[in-house]
Amino acid sequence: MPAEPEILTPPPEPPQRHRWPQVMGLVVVAVGLVCGGSAAVLARLGRPLVTTPFNATASVGTTEAESGNLRKRAVRAEKELDKLHPKGVYIVVDAYRNRLHLVENGKVIRSAVCSTGTGIVLRDPRNGKQWIFDTPLGERVVERKVKHPVWAKPDWAFVEEGLLPPTDPNERFDDASLGDYALYIGDGFIIHGTLFKSLLGRRVTHGCIRLGDEDLEFLYRHAPIGTRVYLY
Repeated sequence: MPAEPEILTPPPEPPQRHRWPQVMGLVVVAVGLVCGGSAAVLARLGRPLVTTPFNATASVGTTEAESGNLRKRAVRAEKELDKLHPKGVYIVVDAYRNRLHLVENGKVIRSAVCSTGTGIVLRDPRNGKQWIFDTPLGERVVERKVKHPVWAKPDWAFVEEGLLPPTDPNERFDDASLGDYALYIGDGFIIHGTLFKSLLGRRVTHGCIRLGDEDLEFLYRHAPIGTRVYLY
């Protein structure tokens, strides 16, 4: 029998190569070049955003006369603001951060950790009278200064302890709680010392400002009567 003719089959086509890996590679390289170039530019030319003082320069199109007038107004504004700035020695109390600063002509000469009011409301269960233990905000003045002060405890000091206020005034006197010095700023509020120094920096007072011994002595010696006290 004649041999059957051999059937030749065409060789298989090579698998199609996907082009997306090449495309992605080119994209990555392009992004790298762009970012690298941008970083180099920023490294050479860039600088962080910073605030700058007011500069009364003229806008485009303004005349020389208008520019000069603008500079004069800026100078007058600075002088008016300078008049409002406290002069001499004054005290600043930051009741939020519990910090006290003694300032002289704009320069801080002493900073101290202090304690301020809790903001707690205390009610007398007998008659409903209430006290709010907030440190006052605003402007006050040192009205008087006392060495080795004696505290005449008010009614709330006894109500807070669950006691009846005494009828004998002599039972109200406390010669230890205020420390060695006291600066009275009006309405019963005092800058004074404390027996609880570990609590400085917290809102734990009944409205007064408490200081540590060394800071209190420095304040007593350097803040004369009449010193302004700014509380915020």
